[in-house]
Amino acid sequence: MIVKTPYIDRSREGVNGKVLRFYPIMIRTFDDLPGNTSLVIHSLAGCNLHCFGCHNYDELVASKHEHYLLAGDILQQIKMNGYLFDALIFSGGEFLMGNLIDITLFLAELKKRFPGKIIINTNGTFPEKIRHLLERELADGIHIDMKLPYHAFDKNVDMAAYQAVLGVIPTPVLVQKMMSAIQLVIRHNSPFSQVRTVKYPVLSEEYFEQIRSYVDELKERYNSEVTYKLNEFYFPA
Repeated sequence: MIVKTPYIDRSREGVNGKVLRFYPIMIRTFDDLPGNTSLVIHSLAGCNLHCFGCHNYDELVASKHEHYLLAGDILQQIKMNGYLFDALIFSGGEFLMGNLIDITLFLAELKKRFPGKIIINTNGTFPEKIRHLLERELADGIHIDMKLPYHAFDKNVDMAAYQAVLGVIPTPVLVQKMMSAIQLVIRHNSPFSQVRTVKYPVLSEEYFEQIRSYVDELKERYNSEVTYKLNEFYFPA
């Protein structure tokens, strides 16, 4: 179900790039957080990856947006319609590309107004921001992508596959950040967190077997019950 909010023309406001901005069309879903009615809110912060077959890139990342919502608009929407759902999922692009101070203040205010769960979708490239939000209990769960077997990355063997999936050159620093974020989410062990892998058609089954094995190993190491999901890939319409 798509929830439409009134378009607000802010083209003359002289937008500060650090201000949190959101897509004005939200989606109500029953699948992303099983057992909950969730509202998916997409950030317009951009994305530092350009993943294979991304359904959101053209509309949410590459496009210019004169019509959008600010943090105050989202808080007002929740005040008026928060009774319609019991979870909020912030997605992107990459929501955590936003300024951390702005994100912190926004989520802290949201926590005061909304009694349900707050979930962050992320590609895992900002582990310290994830840690910050979890330590302050500003997010109830993290839905994090493990797109590739980061722990087994070999730049001499895997470079082409990583570039095909991530859409960027995979530096060792980037891979280490994503691996650190995966470990952090699994160790935190929230019942509302998920580790998710898309079954990209450009990868062999060996990649997916390595990912699942690694996640299972981390769950055993940290006595964690974080859900792991292997999702089918669907080409954009």
